[in-house]
Amino acid sequence: MNPLISAPVLVLLAASLSACVTAGNPRADLIPIFMDQFKKCYILPRQAVGGEVPVLEVRLNLDGSLAQEPKVVRGDPNSLNTLAALKAVKRCAPFHIPASIAHRYAQWNVMRVAFEQ
Repeated sequence: MNPLISAPVLVLLAASLSACVTAGNPRADLIPIFMDQFKKCYILPRQAVGGEVPVLEVRLNLDGSLAQEPKVVRGDPNSLNTLAALKAVKRCAPFHIPASIAHRYAQWNVMRVAFEQ
């Protein structure tokens, strides 16, 4: 039996990319670009299912590399869920930054990501 679960739900939070995603939100098109990358890297240990939802602040350089270590802004920094989220961010880096959004660096360089199950 596989002790890992993949394909969790990830949410980019208001202070970063989403807020209320509406047609007028200039960041709405950025969400799927990063969500797809986070989903591929996030593996939640089975024993962490049902735990708290950690929220990380992720800061990126223009080339998609981490500008600094991801910061836990909500949740227990030592919980299995949070440790899995931190590993996912590091595993994903450097993030693929499409040329079409590189000029919008100020809109995506800081993200708050909720790692839901």
